[in-house]
This record gives sequence, structure tokens and C-alpha cells, in this order.
Amino acid sequence: MTWISLALRNLFRNARRSITTVAAVALGYAAINIFGGFAHYMFASIQDAHIYEQINGHAQIWRKDGRTQADSEPDKYMISAEDFERIKAFAEKDERIEIAAGMLEVRGNLDYDGNVGFFVGQAMVPSEKDAIHSQSTALRSPDGNPYEGNEITNDDTFGVGVTFGMGERLALEVGTPVILMGPSITGQMNAVDAEVFQFIDVASEALDGRYVFLPLDLAQQLYDTDGVTCVRFLLRSERETEEVVAALREEFPADEWDVFMWEDVSKLYHRTRNMFEIIFGLVFVIIATIATMSVLNTIGMAVVERTREIGTLRAIGLKRRGVVRLFGIESMFLGLIGASIGLAVTLAFAGTVAWIEPTWEPPVSARAVVWEIRLVPLYLAVTWVLLIVFTALAAISPARRAAHQSIVDALGHV
Repeated sequence: MTWISLALRNLFRNARRSITTVAAVALGYAAINIFGGFAHYMFASIQDAHIYEQINGHAQIWRKDGRTQADSEPDKYMISAEDFERIKAFAEKDERIEIAAGMLEVRGNLDYDGNVGFFVGQAMVPSEKDAIHSQSTALRSPDGNPYEGNEITNDDTFGVGVTFGMGERLALEVGTPVILMGPSITGQMNAVDAEVFQFIDVASEALDGRYVFLPLDLAQQLYDTDGVTCVRFLLRSERETEEVVAALREEFPADEWDVFMWEDVSKLYHRTRNMFEIIFGLVFVIIATIATMSVLNTIGMAVVERTREIGTLRAIGLKRRGVVRLFGIESMFLGLIGASIGLAVTLAFAGTVAWIEPTWEPPVSARAVVWEIRLVPLYLAVTWVLLIVFTALAAISPARRAAHQSIVDALGHV
């Protein structure tokens, strides 16, 4: 009779206790990985919000100190049309870069029928903005539509998109004519006519009442410039971000230009990731401890009930390490069966969530989005192995105590 068959017979002989332990391991495994899948979804949401929803791209290039000083002196830190063409020419030669989009930051007042609201806006070529925004996968609205109203195309030089919050505050509707007013880069007040084409979602509650999207031509008329504030790059693969940033820094020297990776300007991503990694670690330790204690209890009870059996095995020649091995294999099978059932429960739960598509409002978002469980194959594999190892190790202590009992005392145990 092999060690494995003997261990399995012992588990089936104590089926009720074995089922309880397997259930504890299975639920523990499922809880760890469902939470881990939700944490991974949160990381992806914040990343998508910064790169795609807020149109920041994977990398950015600014005039030296422009990112922090451009608000006070926009003329000094503006990227001229000539430099913008130079940057776009560099991007066209690099196959890793899909889009090099100029972005002009604007501020001013939006006036509708005497109702005035302060706005902050981003201006880009509409097709380039839509190409970046469409890459977002984590912050999906239930209907999948990022706006309500009419599409803004490259030919629509006067159409703007405003947030739902600003629309409600100023009683705007699709087709409403508005006036955009603001200082040009030289400080002179300027105004342009525009029309509300669409109401848009933003992935930031703070911007819901004041964000406006403008076509680049319209914003340049308002600011009386042909330049842009910065250039944002959408890459074909996020994994190439560091390489592309290094190439940009080599081409555009640091004494004149600032080149940023998306992670460099997204402090929220790092804070949230660190928080969830700490929480995930604590949850894993707690659940692993519960599963380990459950196995300790199961094996401990088995040792007490099978003391005479252990004495008999020792009397017919089984060595102490054989007793430890037998209980270790039994415990390993408890972990193996429990983790495998837990894997099935995890996959079933994630599949159910994907089918139902429940919605929620994240802390950083102003709209309801579909939440997901994004399972990570590496997490699934690592936690599966670790739970099996922990349950196997949990049997060592009680098995060693049983193995070190004298054969006479074990045979006489009542």
C-alpha cells in the first residue's frame, strides 16, 4: 500500500472533519484571490483614469518647469508651433509611438444667457483625443458611451464638450450657444463663440462641475496662440514607456525640456497601490492563519483519536519520520483539495460578476462604472501553492508529538 493511498483512506475515514477543513481552505483561497482580483481592477482603473480618461497619455513633454509654472506665465512656457512640429516629426519616426497629441490647457469663464461659470479645459485635436480615450477598459459606463449628444469631429471648430455637472449648474442643453471668455497668453481678455455639442463623463469628481473639452483650433483662438502647453504620447505598448521616455530625453535635453512617464505625474496611483498591497498582505496572512489553524485542529484531533493506530504502526516497524510523513501527506491533500475547490469558486464568482456587470461609483469618479474582478494568473498560482505548503507544514508539530510517544504508551492509550 502506498503512502498516498493510505493518506487518502485516512481522510475519507474522517470525512466530516476533512470536509470542514477543506471548506476552510477553499473559502480562504477564494477570499484571497477575489479580493486580489478587485485590487488589481482598482490599480487598472486608476491607471486608465490617468492615461486614457484624463487624456494624459503614457508620456508627456513640457518646456523646462512648464508643468509647475505654466499657469503663471503661459507665454514663457508655451511650446511653439515649430517645436511642436519637431516633436511630431520625432514621434513619426519612432514605431513605438502611436500618437503625439498637442494639448493646450485653458482657463476662463463660460457664459450662457448671463449665467457665468468658471471652467478649466483641455484642448486637443478631437480625433486624437478620442483615440486616446477609447483605449480605456477599466472605467466603463454601463452603456459604454463616454458622452451624451453629438460627436465632435476635426471639422467642428466651435463645438465643445462640457461635464454633466456644469450642464446642470448652468442649465445647458445640447445645441446651446455659449461664449468662452479668458485672458490670452499676453494677458489681453478675449472671447470666442461656441456651441455645446455634448455632455461628457470625467473620471474625477473635482472636475465634474468645471471641465470643458475644446477643439485645439478653438482654444488657440481664445488664447491667441499657435502653440501648445505640452505634447502627450500614446504608445502602442505600455511596456515600452521607459524606453520611449529615455529616447525622448536623449533627443530633447533636460536643460530645455521635461519628459515625464505617466507614473511620475500620478501620485494617486502609487498611494492607492501601496494601500491595497498592504491590505492584501494583511488579508492573506489572516486567511492563511485561519486555514493553518483549521488544519492544526484537524490533524491534532486525528492524532489523539489514532494514538493506538500510531502505536501499532510503530510496533510493526514504521519509523518516526514515517509517521510525520503520513500526516504530512494527509494534510497536503487537505490543502490540495481545498485550494482546487477554492480556485473553482473564484473562477465561478469572477465569471458571475462579468456576466451581471454590477455598477458602483469609485471615490475618484463622478459617474457609475462597471466593476470587475480581474483575476491575476500569477496570484492564483502562488496562493494555490502557498496554501498547500502551509497546510502540509501545519501537520508537522502534532505529527512529531505523536511519533515521539513510546510504543507501549501508544498501544495502551484509551
